[in-house]
Parts: sequence; C-alpha cells; structure tokens
Amino acid sequence: MSVRALVVDPSASTAVRLADVPDPVPGPGQVLVDVSHASLNYGDLNDARSGRIPVGAVLGSDAAGVVVRAAADGTGPEVGTRVVALTSGAFAERVAIDVSALAEVPKGLDLARAVALPVAGVAALRSLRAAGLGPTRGC
Repeated sequence: MSVRALVVDPSASTAVRLADVPDPVPGPGQVLVDVSHASLNYGDLNDARSGRIPVGAVLGSDAAGVVVRAAADGTGPEVGTRVVALTSGAFAERVAIDVSALAEVPKGLDLARAVALPVAGVAALRSLRAAGLGPTRGC
C-alpha cells in the first residue's frame, strides 16, 4: 500500500515532485495520522534544494489531521483525535508521528489554522523569549 507525498527531486524545476511512497508503519510511541492539512515553510523549500534531505525523501514539518491508529504502547491520543504536529515527512497523506511531537487540536480551532502553528509558532515564541518578551519555560 502507498500514499501520495511531496518528495525531494533535484531534477524537477522546484526540486520537489508528487510521488507514491510506502505507507508509513508506526513504531513504538508513534501514532498514525491521516493528514488533511500541511503548512509550507521557507525552510521546507530550502531543504529540497540544499542536498540535506536525500533524493526521494518526503518533505515537510507541519501537519494536521486525525489519528487513525493509536500508539501500540498506549501513549498519546486515541483514534479519532484531531492533532497538529511538528514532524519530518509531513507532506504525505499519512504520517507516523512520535506522540511527543504532536498536540491535540481544541474543538473550536480549525485544522487549517492549527497547522500553521508548529514551525511558525515555535519560531515566534523563541524570538519573543530571546528578546525577553515571552514566557521563559517550554520550547
């Protein structure tokens, strides 16, 4: 079985292409998420062009969707939970994600808005903290 994903392809004009990749298999402490939204960051395009990410590897950092398989070890959210994650390989239809790399999305927050939070939100929070303007705990 396979899923569609954006992968690194230096021969493509944008250094990315849509491809079929193997369906992810979650490891211990990972959930399987059907991704409905992804957020493109400038760094994702840099990764595609830089050579840091191997040819054929799935790009992306920010994903939001619904848990379709809970972690086998009992950690993390249950099936049906809406989540947002900061994880490598986020630009795929389905992603195996460490439970420590995701957060449950509150019912009142649209997934399309939540997906913009991981990279951009953490960068903004760290910038505020570096300037002495934000909370000093976490991230």
